[in-house]
Amino acid sequence: MTSSHRWIAALVALILGIGSIVLAMMTIRTHAPVAASASRTRSPIMAGPSAPHPTAPPLNYTLPSAKQTVYVDYYLWWTTQHWHDKLGPRYQYASAPVPGSTDAQGCNPTVAYPGAQIVDVPAEGLYDQTRTATFARHIDLAARAGLKGFLADWQGTGSATQGPQSSGYNLRFDLMVNEVDSYNSSHRTSFGLGVAYDSFGDYNRPAAQVIADFTYFYRRYGSNSAFRNVYSSKPIVMWLDSRKYTMQTIEAVSRAVEPYVYLLGDETAASWTKDRRLFDGTSYYWSTQDPWNNSHAASAVAQLASEVRADGKRWFAPFIVGFDKQLLGGVCVQRRGTQTLAQLWRINGATHPDGWFGISWNEFVENTYLEPSKRFGSTYLDALSALIKAS
Repeated sequence: MTSSHRWIAALVALILGIGSIVLAMMTIRTHAPVAASASRTRSPIMAGPSAPHPTAPPLNYTLPSAKQTVYVDYYLWWTTQHWHDKLGPRYQYASAPVPGSTDAQGCNPTVAYPGAQIVDVPAEGLYDQTRTATFARHIDLAARAGLKGFLADWQGTGSATQGPQSSGYNLRFDLMVNEVDSYNSSHRTSFGLGVAYDSFGDYNRPAAQVIADFTYFYRRYGSNSAFRNVYSSKPIVMWLDSRKYTMQTIEAVSRAVEPYVYLLGDETAASWTKDRRLFDGTSYYWSTQDPWNNSHAASAVAQLASEVRADGKRWFAPFIVGFDKQLLGGVCVQRRGTQTLAQLWRINGATHPDGWFGISWNEFVENTYLEPSKRFGSTYLDALSALIKAS
């Protein structure tokens, strides 16, 4: 081979070598784990050397179907006194009859007892949530229907030194956690809990009090198996009405509790744009979502879901069976039998949620309850169970 031929061969080899390197680089970019953008984004204000790193699902982790991830909001205020407050002094408490009625669509309520604010009562009667047997019945009913768990509606005292005996809510919450533990120890299906942290209309509550409540919660219950979930190694906490707090309060709370709880907001598409960096995801406690009379019922949820997913966060879709607060001057969303539940399951399901947060198990004043009642029997729990099993 002449020197010129050797020079040409060397040049060809060099070109081929460079081409191989370029091709390899292109291949690496093509197969980069694009799913990484969907992992949780830590806010700069939350980062710090002392914050423990939560155990995140791997990038190829497949979330369970909605059949496994339906939580329902569960209210903890039903004591003997609370029933009396809502049914009035002339109600027949011994026999606990149906206290009122509505039209065929679930609106235009009337009451049979002066002072009553509700038109239905539980099928089991006026239960007392200071008794563990109440929770045992409800947990069993929900688990058999296919619910993953309850989001227990709770607010603490705001004190750094609070305990289970510090308030009625703390006591009832503690009883519920213990009963879930007891249920799970004797059943093959593990029932779960999360927290629906309630504001009770006080959106000016100091951040220090909110942080004290969260701190009490995760120190006492953070490692309790009742709060295991498929989304995080940390317990689920949805901050109800989060969008109504000041940005300063949300930032302070998020910074303090982020290492310890899986913090979800209660946001709309408009509020998510400013709050998104402070939450792991969101739902929307839209108890008045009306698929029949609100032309934006579907699009509002779809827009929020799209924004949440674009940020790599998780989206939990709401659903209701109906709503009626007309006795107290509010609005009504028709139940239409079980059609409202089915319609919202369809349109909100089109957003492909990571899970469902239903509204509610036992809110009788706003008539979003789906637990078995004297007026409806198990109609709504059965309907929800059928939807879950068909998912």
